[in-house]
Amino acid sequence: MGKRIAEFGGIIAVVALVVGVVTPAVGSSSRHRTFSVTAVFTEFDPNIDVGAPGFSLGDEVVFSGDLYRQDEKVGRVGLVCTFVSTQNPNRVEAQCPGTAILPEGQIAVSGVIVNESLDFTLPITGGSGQFDDADGQMVSHDVSTPTQPKVELTFELG
Repeated sequence: MGKRIAEFGGIIAVVALVVGVVTPAVGSSSRHRTFSVTAVFTEFDPNIDVGAPGFSLGDEVVFSGDLYRQDEKVGRVGLVCTFVSTQNPNRVEAQCPGTAILPEGQIAVSGVIVNESLDFTLPITGGSGQFDDADGQMVSHDVSTPTQPKVELTFELG
């Protein structure tokens, strides 16, 4: 059970990186923009046992990481995922709010991550600075290597 939590936590940790590094797409308007993202997590605790002893509702995974545009570090990201469904081992769910801190402002995401997939879509729930009216969605695609979890993210604002 601990291995499953660690694996799911690692995947969620990469999700945290979901809130990544942004580069406006060519031809985008100020309201409708698309951003490409790379995120790498650096800190991670997969075993915060908050509920009943062992893996159960309310347990948490906390992680943070660096945000990169190509090879340049441009920000930080943090996420706290709380397990909200653990009864069915084939469908473990965690609610994951997170925030990316970038020079232009912050972008917030929040949604449910299911099982161990790094390929998912989460809603953008808000932001600050140049992202103060942020909404839309973030799409994550797993590009991890054997030694480093990574995701390519697309933020679709608008």
